Amino acid sequence: MDVEQLQARAEKAAERAITNLYDRQREDGSWVDRLSSSTISTALGALSLHRADPIGYRDRVDAAVRWLRAYQRGDGGWAMADAEWPSSPGMTAFGLAALHEIDREGAHDAIERARVFLDDNDAVNVVPGLSGEAPKTWPAALPTIWALTGLRDFEHQPDLPVETVLVPRRWRNKVSIALPAVLGLGIMQSRTMKRGLPRKLFGRIAEPKALDWLREISGTNGGIEECPMIAGFVYLGLRQAGVGIDLQLASLHYLLQTQREDGSWAIDRDLEISVTAYAVMALSEFRDPADHPLLRRTREWLLRNQWNKPFRQFDIPPGGWGWANPSGWPESEDTAVVLGALADLGVPRTHPAVQLGIQWLLKMQNRDGSWSEWVRDTHIMNDRPCPGVTAHVVLALRRFGLSESPGSALARAREYLRGHQCRDGSIASVWFRDNTHGTSRLLEAFADSSPTADAARKWLLANQAADGGWPLRHELPPKGSTAEETAWALFALLAGGEDPSGTAVLRAVEWLVNHQDDQGAWRPSNVGLYFDDLCYTDDLIAHTFALRGLGRWLKTMADR
Repeated sequence: MDVEQLQARAEKAAERAITNLYDRQREDGSWVDRLSSSTISTALGALSLHRADPIGYRDRVDAAVRWLRAYQRGDGGWAMADAEWPSSPGMTAFGLAALHEIDREGAHDAIERARVFLDDNDAVNVVPGLSGEAPKTWPAALPTIWALTGLRDFEHQPDLPVETVLVPRRWRNKVSIALPAVLGLGIMQSRTMKRGLPRKLFGRIAEPKALDWLREISGTNGGIEECPMIAGFVYLGLRQAGVGIDLQLASLHYLLQTQREDGSWAIDRDLEISVTAYAVMALSEFRDPADHPLLRRTREWLLRNQWNKPFRQFDIPPGGWGWANPSGWPESEDTAVVLGALADLGVPRTHPAVQLGIQWLLKMQNRDGSWSEWVRDTHIMNDRPCPGVTAHVVLALRRFGLSESPGSALARAREYLRGHQCRDGSIASVWFRDNTHGTSRLLEAFADSSPTADAARKWLLANQAADGGWPLRHELPPKGSTAEETAWALFALLAGGEDPSGTAVLRAVEWLVNHQDDQGAWRPSNVGLYFDDLCYTDDLIAHTFALRGLGRWLKTMADR
């Protein structure tokens, strides 16, 4: 391989990517991404608008139905992200529910194809709650939606107890981000399903508390967690129950705001705070962003979006950042990401926002030394301790010079990461598929000659695919190498001291250069993970991390 030629190509690719990124910057200095359209959000949005006013919202509902029919895959199923491979039984079950209620005759063929797909893929045993005992969280909401749309007996729903709101907060909080859906649908079940006298009594006591809790977490735009999926669950539950008219209207308002021109909805509106920080991280590989005139507004925008008041619903102190405002919740990953970006932007540790953010992270550390996203010391599916998040917090705190002496927060975190590293050197991440993300973050967090770093480095090198990208193997879709995972691995290897002219690094750089499109961007893949049956793509995650990887390589080559 001609290294000088590759270097010239990488420089041109980086220049195109930087131009593309600045072209997308908003006037206030921030960036907004495009999350993939989602079958589950589109199905719930269509059902909500159809039930609210089938005549008044006919055009919007028709657009959503057209999207569902257009994005049904050849095998009869629907995918998790747009029409990305593969079809998913869970997503197909939601798409089927929407068409069954809204357009049963017109979509007859699509419905029958979906049924065949579900039968062929053993959906009754694969989708949580369709048979046996269901978990009391949002993957089990599908059987509830089927019951609402007449696809199964109304009484055969997984129990989503609204009484959850009555238990002490330290226990209730363990449900974390699933709680709004649990409460919205739980109120409906309490009002409409057969219950014994004690359950009826506790349900009526819990209902006003649950409604007040939902009001407290609603944003000024009517959203909850900036998530159309949650808005759909809450609206459908409260409408069926006939209560919470204000919350119903707020959810409808949010759904109307967030529907796309093609009729679909994304799983979240966007990740504007996250991707703005990612953009700063990428650009900092090419020049000092602290004196860049186009990034002065970015610094102020990030500072303005800090949570300066407690998020009392989950006992979360002031000082964190979420993924988007106004209704995204403060959480560990993006607080760490933003603090790192602020360090890049020249904001010192003495700045009140940085001081508050550091204290926020220290207060949120779990007893075992790790970090979760929202609630300390919980172990549910989406809010359990996460090695990827923990490593990112370590990186952020290290940027501001926190002590790594024995017993310190950083020392305890490193011990947690060492203890959870697999024998093969890899480590998982709750929020991204498989192990490339977590292992890359682990190597960045250590970036030394320790056995932990050496094992992570060896795993990454051993799991490079034949085409130069990552991953070599995968448990979750998509197949083949992705821009995101290739960029994460490349950056981590360079941060960990890998030879920039070594074969593995050069092949990764070549992969990224070869896969840049004519607009200077990279194709996103569905590596983002909500749970195993719900992945998503994000164009700026792919773009910023690919640019960051190329930038670190070019900088390392220049410093030789």
